[in-house]
Amino acid sequence: MRAVAVGQAELKLFWRNRTALFNSLLLPLLLAPVLYSVDADGVPLVVGLIGFALLMAVYYNLVTTFVARREELVLKRLRVGELTDPEILAGAALPSVVVALGQMVLYTVVVGVITGVSLPTRPWFLLLGVLGGIAVFVLLAAASSAFTRTVEMAQVTSLPVLMACMVGSGLIFPLSVLPEVLASVLEYLPLTPVLELLRAGWADGPVLKPLIVLAVWIVLGTYAVQRWFRWDPRR
Repeated sequence: MRAVAVGQAELKLFWRNRTALFNSLLLPLLLAPVLYSVDADGVPLVVGLIGFALLMAVYYNLVTTFVARREELVLKRLRVGELTDPEILAGAALPSVVVALGQMVLYTVVVGVITGVSLPTRPWFLLLGVLGGIAVFVLLAAASSAFTRTVEMAQVTSLPVLMACMVGSGLIFPLSVLPEVLASVLEYLPLTPVLELLRAGWADGPVLKPLIVLAVWIVLGTYAVQRWFRWDPRR
């Protein structure tokens, strides 16, 4: 409940941030025609839009949020109170996560109506992919903020993760078009197992390896946050 209180305060700031609103609400819609031109089938379009929501609404927005609250001494003030570290981070992340989940539901419904895509036959893998993806990219955002001196620098420090996931995780084009050796390496990017689990919600496919890779990323992200996350301003 204390994390929710932090999240409510953060949500008010979120709605006042035009950049965050654009990245979360409008950018995925602008990218939808690109995804549709690559594959007009409903399932890849839904999977692609969910992937973009994780990258932009969760990861990128949270990098800027964590950095901004750190430099404004908000995190430091919250930490001297009764809130635990996980509660502070969860509360700060809550608005972006809620917005991303709302987007995912909306995209799925709209694309389903337009393309006539069927309901997922294995929705539990869809749920695992979404929840696991949120956990991974919240942790990666917190870890990335440790190496980001200012909010403006977030555009630079977040770029490697964004570009690697957009280009190398099968978000824009399938990994099957790449050489087998390269494709096998790209399967270990943080977004790749998420997309594979999302696709597994509609079609049969291997799920054990994506689950293991996703779990490893969550462990690595947790370690990185505990090891490097900064609560004090970088001045």
